[in-house]
Amino acid sequence: MNKEWESISIKLLISLIFSLVFIGITYLLRLYLRTDTLIADASGLGLFTSIFGTLYGILMAFIIFEVWAQFNKTSQLFDTEAVGLERLYRLTLYFRKPSLSLEMKAAIKKYIEAVSLDFNKLRLGERGKMSGKIFRELSKVIRTINIKTDREKIVFQRMMESYGHLTDVRVERISQSLTRLPTLLKVFLYLSSFFVLLTFLVMPFASLMYSLLSTGMFSFILAMIFQIVEDLDNPFTGFWSLTPEPYERTLKHIEEDY
Repeated sequence: MNKEWESISIKLLISLIFSLVFIGITYLLRLYLRTDTLIADASGLGLFTSIFGTLYGILMAFIIFEVWAQFNKTSQLFDTEAVGLERLYRLTLYFRKPSLSLEMKAAIKKYIEAVSLDFNKLRLGERGKMSGKIFRELSKVIRTINIKTDREKIVFQRMMESYGHLTDVRVERISQSLTRLPTLLKVFLYLSSFFVLLTFLVMPFASLMYSLLSTGMFSFILAMIFQIVEDLDNPFTGFWSLTPEPYERTLKHIEEDY
């Protein structure tokens, strides 16, 4: 909890500094360029702000929705893969062969350790190769199963289906983990934000206090939005960063509950 509040405090501090900087710029522009004398252009600036602001709001909502959906999907895929590993181990218990269960447990543990190391690679936008090689060891354990009864045949079929589904989830999970917002879209976001903020800087408010307050609040919100987008776009860094916790929880269940 302390770490969480520390991270929140840092983001609030960054936003506050960003806000204070633009409050200072607004004051200097008003002092040297006399933006308050542009009151005759207020109607034109207001019309521009209303039209461009509407388009900007739609763009901002779309980007935040996109990165949030992308983050949630990545998180769900990690959870789904972790649950699939536990289901695969549980199916080995139906064969009533302790050696088979131990082999599967060892392979799953080794794979989970490799996935945990992959997080460092994914944080940099790179794909870890070691976990892929270790993942194939699960199939080697399955191939060693000697089917003797109809009951074992049914269980083996379910195990193959589970492994196939696990493979699909793993491929999708890796692909989703490496997906980021298009660079052009992010550049467009920052440029359009700059134009909106520039409009606030030269807006001819009659009151200096109202001018500084409006610019400060808007720049503060912008800084928070930028940080949220950057954090969610890379789900392995920042405040909402994903961790190997679902895999560690699965391994704990396997070792303690079976």
